[in-house]
Amino acid sequence: MASAAALAVALLVTLGSPGMAGAAEADPVVPETSLRQSTFDLNTAEATLDVRAAEAVFDIRLAESIQPLEDERIEGGKVTVRLSSDVLFDFNKATLTAAAERRIRQLAPRLRGSTGTVQISGHSDAIGSPAYNLVLSRRRAEAVKAELRRVLGGADVTIDAAGFGETRPVAPNKIGDRDNPDGRAKNRRVDITFHRG
Repeated sequence: MASAAALAVALLVTLGSPGMAGAAEADPVVPETSLRQSTFDLNTAEATLDVRAAEAVFDIRLAESIQPLEDERIEGGKVTVRLSSDVLFDFNKATLTAAAERRIRQLAPRLRGSTGTVQISGHSDAIGSPAYNLVLSRRRAEAVKAELRRVLGGADVTIDAAGFGETRPVAPNKIGDRDNPDGRAKNRRVDITFHRG
């Protein structure tokens, strides 16, 4: 095997040397072979390539692979805006991203006209300890509340924040014994619930 590799290197050096410039520039002679059955064997210096296009193409179901970053549900006069924690916060953090601050600013005018208390609830997936997830979800709910307070200024709006960790999933974190990344992504969220005025 080593001698075949040395032979290949020597051949490349020879073809690339100044005395062989004309040979290197000439079109290579390519034997007629089937593209379906080609391999490269260093011992015989024969090149073959096995291409099975039908097996290399995958069916991607785009609609199924995209997770919504925001969802809104209306039940009577109650509105719940569900925001993905993956957009609101960096991994394992409770500091709002710039995109989260912009979204909260856009949502704030709707809360000015709301009645009753605005409820902010933080939720996590089931990765990590339940105690840690509870603390992180509380910190995230409090971060959203603080930003809403800042944006709303002196508006007469009562806001409560609570964290529930992994106790209120909206999708399974596991299916059987297998991890369910799509379900976990849905569970990492902050819900903002208010009543329309």
